[in-house]
Amino acid sequence: MIQTIDMKRILQILLFVVSTSAFSQEQFNIELTAPLFEKDSLFLAPPPTSRNIISLYSLTLNENNKNVKSIGNSKGALIKILPQNNISGIVPCPLPMMIMSSKEDRKGFYLSELFFIENGNLKVQVSDKNLTLVLPPNATINNDYKKLKKYLQQVDEKLKPFEKNDPADLETKEKLLKAYIRKNPGSYPAFWEIIDVFSKYGFHKSYLTDLPLFSKKIKASSCFKDFEKIMYLENSTNVGGNFPEIDFGSEGKITKEVFSNYKITMIDYWSTSCKPCIQELPELVKLYEKYKDKGVNFISVADEKTQQRIDLATKIFQENNVSWKNFFDTTKEFTKKLNAGGYPLFIVVDQKRKDSFKRTGRTGNSGNCNRTAFKIIRI
Repeated sequence: MIQTIDMKRILQILLFVVSTSAFSQEQFNIELTAPLFEKDSLFLAPPPTSRNIISLYSLTLNENNKNVKSIGNSKGALIKILPQNNISGIVPCPLPMMIMSSKEDRKGFYLSELFFIENGNLKVQVSDKNLTLVLPPNATINNDYKKLKKYLQQVDEKLKPFEKNDPADLETKEKLLKAYIRKNPGSYPAFWEIIDVFSKYGFHKSYLTDLPLFSKKIKASSCFKDFEKIMYLENSTNVGGNFPEIDFGSEGKITKEVFSNYKITMIDYWSTSCKPCIQELPELVKLYEKYKDKGVNFISVADEKTQQRIDLATKIFQENNVSWKNFFDTTKEFTKKLNAGGYPLFIVVDQKRKDSFKRTGRTGNSGNCNRTAFKIIRI
């Protein structure tokens, strides 16, 4: 009898998982017309993101899309434009996307405004070479997005993505967004706006209080669950959180003992593809020489896994007389445990393994970023 009950319970759980998974999938079909781009190609792609937010995007295309090819590890699509174009498939939830076209010199892209892939059929017209989009008046989620952006327009005009902004302006946006969610708990655009704000301006604890305000339908989606995991990870490793132990395999480990031997440890996450990281290495070396005898340790973690890039990173460090330890994140352990999604990323950790400062130096002034870190710690 007990076995029978357990089996029924297991079947109920399996049915719930299957039904929830099916519920969270969105079947879509985009009828795209772009007469000025016929015989050319356009891209359907996510907007520019950072902090590993790109992981939230997933686009599964139907095989019958003859002139459409999946790109970017199923994050977007390449469309060879015909008089009529149908792009159909499945997304985990309504997704914000853009239409892109290559510039004449092939060194960049033109971008359309944001629009949402909705459940069902969506007619999208590219009306000119500037990629102006015309959407139908009954596009519910896209209409909600327009309403939200109009509501946030005044504060958005004051904010500059990926740069330092007035904290008061960010606070205003967070309060406005929270108020919007309370009135519109089923708003996918409001959910993605939180993701966008996090991507452009960084983590804030208010996101954790905003997420529970959304409807059950949004909470059931894999988009929501995956982003919620990112937020909890950010919160646990942000200022005041514990820096995790990281195993780099044959490269060695970062353990709690590493931090206990110094007043603070500055961790620099970088890449050979990051020009500011390399350009400002001499500044880091000067800071290290200045503070190394005052109980300060430096550790670098390079986001490289190919031997060619590892050799290049080693050469760069040798040329700049870097004497502190540099690990190579070949297994992406650092990225996973700290949601490291941009460089240079600076983290200051105290003796008790507490993060005291965390910031991505996106504006090309990582030297100032480091000075701010040391000022906060009051070395």
